[in-house]
Amino acid sequence: MTPEDPQAPTAKGRRSRESILRAAAARFEADGFDRTTVRGIAKDAGIDAAMIVRYFGSKESLFLAATAIDLELPRLDTDPEGGPGYALARHAIALWESETPGRALRILLRASAQDADAADRVKKVFTTQVLPFLSGKGERSPTHAGLVASQILGYAFGRYVLGLEPLVGVADDDAARRLGAALQAVIDTP
Repeated sequence: MTPEDPQAPTAKGRRSRESILRAAAARFEADGFDRTTVRGIAKDAGIDAAMIVRYFGSKESLFLAATAIDLELPRLDTDPEGGPGYALARHAIALWESETPGRALRILLRASAQDADAADRVKKVFTTQVLPFLSGKGERSPTHAGLVASQILGYAFGRYVLGLEPLVGVADDDAARRLGAALQAVIDTP
């Protein structure tokens, strides 16, 4: 029998960390970064605020952990239904509607309108995930990627941040079809 590593997280520690992250994500989504407090998150998670400091160090570090995003972008060359713009639109809407990455995306989008650090996080997701994903589409790929990202972010801002009723009420399939047509037009333009 080997002695356990005292630094290795226990099952209880992993559950506590996940509970903190869920409570933090909910609080950041509801109240924004500035109005969210470590004490409020701790209360929601049913723990002492010192546990948050123990696991994450600061509210800023907790925010970074709660908004970590992997877009898990689909392959664009394998979509039989309308082309890469449609595949990307369906994937984007599914992500925004999902619990985990969707919540992180909504938190970051709201915060990025007021906070330079959050805006930098959104830019980092773009430069590390979206731009490389759309590369290989010719010499204009950075322009294409910027236009595609701005259309997706504009849709998301209208639906999830502003709550524009025409966007909130539209079925996901219809939204994906319409957004997909716009994205495909950008991708197809030389």
